[in-house]
Amino acid sequence: MKDLKKYFPFYDKQSNLIYFDSSATSLKIKKVIDAEMQFLTENGTNPHAVDYKKGYQALELIEQARQLTKEFINAKKPEEIIFTSGTTHSINLLANGLKKLIKKGDEIIVTELEHSANLLPWIVLAKSNGAKVKKVELNDDFTIDIDSFKAILSSKTKIVSFASISNTIGAKNDIKLITKVIKDFNKDIIVHVDAAQSIGHIRTDVTDLNIDFMSWSAHKMYGPFGLGCLYGKYDLLNQLEPLFYGGGMSLKIESDLINYSLATLPEKLEGGTPNISAIVGFIESIKFVNLIGLENIEKYELELKKYFVDKVKENNLEKHIIFYNLDIKTPIILFNVKGVNPQDITNFLDDKYNILVRGGANCARRIEGVINTKIAIRASFGINNNKAEIDKFIEALKNTNSFLDVLF
Repeated sequence: MKDLKKYFPFYDKQSNLIYFDSSATSLKIKKVIDAEMQFLTENGTNPHAVDYKKGYQALELIEQARQLTKEFINAKKPEEIIFTSGTTHSINLLANGLKKLIKKGDEIIVTELEHSANLLPWIVLAKSNGAKVKKVELNDDFTIDIDSFKAILSSKTKIVSFASISNTIGAKNDIKLITKVIKDFNKDIIVHVDAAQSIGHIRTDVTDLNIDFMSWSAHKMYGPFGLGCLYGKYDLLNQLEPLFYGGGMSLKIESDLINYSLATLPEKLEGGTPNISAIVGFIESIKFVNLIGLENIEKYELELKKYFVDKVKENNLEKHIIFYNLDIKTPIILFNVKGVNPQDITNFLDDKYNILVRGGANCARRIEGVINTKIAIRASFGINNNKAEIDKFIEALKNTNSFLDVLF
C-alpha cells in the first residue's frame, strides 16, 4: 500500500510525530474536515427546519449518511441505523432501552476484557432490575472460550454483549460462531457487539453475522468526533425505549400532558438536534474506507504488526520488555517495560522520540482479571503508519533497557 499520510492534515506541520494510538482515535482525513467546514459555512441550518431549502438539504445529507452506513454494514433498512454521539451513547441507549425486558434473576453475559462502556451500562441495568452480570471464560489467546460459553448459557440469559476486537489486548472474537451458539440455544437472546475497534479495520456484515445490535464511533474510522451509530434489527430496535426525549421524535402530546405518541424509527430514538456537521463528515469517512478497501486496510495493518513482531524477535526485546499479545493478529501491541511504570515509558517515548502511545488501563478496568497487570502500554497501528516509523519505535524500545540513563 502506498504511503497514505497525504490524506491526514495531522502531519502537515508536524511530520516528525509518530502516531501509534489509532485504537483511541484514528486521525482525521482532510475530506472529513473539509466537509464539516463546508457544511458549517455554506449551510449550517437545522435539519428539522424543512420549511426552506437549506434545512431540507441538511435533512437529505443525514439520510444520505444513513443509507451509506446501511450499505457499509449490510443492514436491511436505513431505518436500522440510529445516529448517536458515540459508542458509549449507543450502548447506554441500548441498555436503557431494554430495561423492560430484564427481570429479577435474569442474566447478562460479558467478558472481563470489555471497555468500561460495554460493562458499566450492563452492570447498572442489572443492579437496577435485580439481574446478574456473568463473565464468560477466555481462551489462552483471550478470545471467548466456546465450551465455557455454552456452559454459562441458561434459561435466564437475556443479553450477551461482547467486543468484536478488544481495545487492550486486541483479541478478535469469532462473532458469527458465537452468535450461532447463542441463537441455537435460544433465538430470543439478544446479541450486541461493540464494534468500536473493528469497524474501520475489518468487514462487518450484520446480516451475515445475524447479530441483533452493534455499536461504534465515527472517530475510530478516520471520521469526526461526537458521532456514533447504533445498528439494530428493525423489530427489536422499535421495541427500545428512548434514552432522550425531545424535539423531532414526537408526533403528538395530548392536552392532559400524560399521553403522547412518538415518531417511527429512526426519529423515535434520535431526540434533539443531530450533530449534522459530524454526520456530513462521516459521509466522507465511509467513502474513504470504501475507496481504500477494508480488505486492504486489514492486510496492511497486519503486515505492520508482523514487521514489528519480527523486529522484536530480531532485537531480543523480550529480554527486558513483557509483550502480552505478539501472536494476536490485530494491529494492537500491549506491553510493559520490566520494573518501569507505564506512564514513565509513554512520557519517555513522547519526549525523546515523538512517539505517541497510550499508557494505563485503557478504559478496560477488569484487564487485571485476564493478564497479570492493572496497567500497560498500548501501541496501535493504522494505515497512516509505515515500517520506517516502526524501525524508530524499535530503536526507542531498545533504549528502554537503560531507562534511567537515557531519561536524565
